[in-house]
Amino acid sequence: MLAAREEATAFFSRELAPGCEGEVLDQATRLWEHLDQIKHHMATALARIEANGQLLGEGGQRDLATWMRHSFAISATQANEMATVGRTAMRGTFPDTTRALEEGELSFGEAAAVVAGVERAVEKRNSTDNPDPVLFAAKMEHGLLAFKQERPNTSVAGLGRAAHQMGARLDPNRVERDHEAAHAQRGATLSRTFGGSFLFQAWGSAADALRLEAVLESYANPHDTDDGLSRAQRDYDGFMNAVGRAQTHQECEKPSSPAALINILIPATTLAGCEGQDPATTQDGRVVPTSAVRELLGESVVRHLMVEHRTGAVLDVGHEYRIATPQIKVAAFVGHTTCAWQHGCDVPLKWTQADHIVEWWQGGRTSVENIQPLCSTHNRLKHRWGLRRDKRMWAGRQRGRSPSPAGPIPAPRPPRE
Repeated sequence: MLAAREEATAFFSRELAPGCEGEVLDQATRLWEHLDQIKHHMATALARIEANGQLLGEGGQRDLATWMRHSFAISATQANEMATVGRTAMRGTFPDTTRALEEGELSFGEAAAVVAGVERAVEKRNSTDNPDPVLFAAKMEHGLLAFKQERPNTSVAGLGRAAHQMGARLDPNRVERDHEAAHAQRGATLSRTFGGSFLFQAWGSAADALRLEAVLESYANPHDTDDGLSRAQRDYDGFMNAVGRAQTHQECEKPSSPAALINILIPATTLAGCEGQDPATTQDGRVVPTSAVRELLGESVVRHLMVEHRTGAVLDVGHEYRIATPQIKVAAFVGHTTCAWQHGCDVPLKWTQADHIVEWWQGGRTSVENIQPLCSTHNRLKHRWGLRRDKRMWAGRQRGRSPSPAGPIPAPRPPRE
């Protein structure tokens, strides 16, 4: 380890030559993969010490995560992840996940996300509908590993969202149970202080949180990067703007415009009450109870999207405009919950932009199959990469030479999720 550390330190400490940045990024990725393998085997060995009861006598702690937190000076989250993966490998309860981690198909954090998602779903399952916890866990593990294999660039957060959606599909009544329980425990408090301020707290169901988030976003003041306001201050202003509008429109029979916008995708079969179908989800992948969607339908605009059954591809919407219409964006963003950057990105869908996979000026059409959600950072990065590629391909053209024999610029492939 000391020799490896010295070699890695020497590599990353040297002065970079122009154009070597990509190699440094690649080496950093490979080194991190090796560190994952080391942590995996180390956590497994430590889990054996915990299992045989020697951790207390030798390490002074009964719980492995607590010992790691103090000994390694890491956060509780990191310690729990390492302890969970180590115990899993030691007990052999998640053999496919352990194999994928050992073969480099999963990172340490991804393996921890799979295990945590499965265990959470098993704990919350309805034992009447799913009496065998081992079988239920095996279905969840197999589904999450297949999801990761199909979308290799998905992030740890994406695996967590996938686990939640998969659990909702295998146990469709769980979302409704959670919704009813959270609604039954709903509440709000308004406390005044002697200093002239107040504190307002509210808690309830996830469906109500969607409505509140949409209201805060709709009534927020126009964004100005120079105003110096924090996110909390903007949410407060949006909340008070909504309160003011509610006070001035009490006698209105019908509002002049929609008060808030919430995009929810729900299969027609799920809305009709068929069991075993995909759950209703928001644009950022949150599962919404079907009962909550039905409550909102009376005051909502419904768009019908026709998709191909096997692939899930949205059928023709049109391609006549340079700027993607709301209909095209809705159809093109189906299946995405975050930025679709090919190397993975966790920026939520609502903060992304409609990007042309094949650029408009290169013949790309404004159609569903050529639009993808990218955050502003990766949208600019994709554009800069394209400019650098074009510059290399056409180097020397101004001096009278013909283009590179590599031929015309190939159209970029749609990034994988």
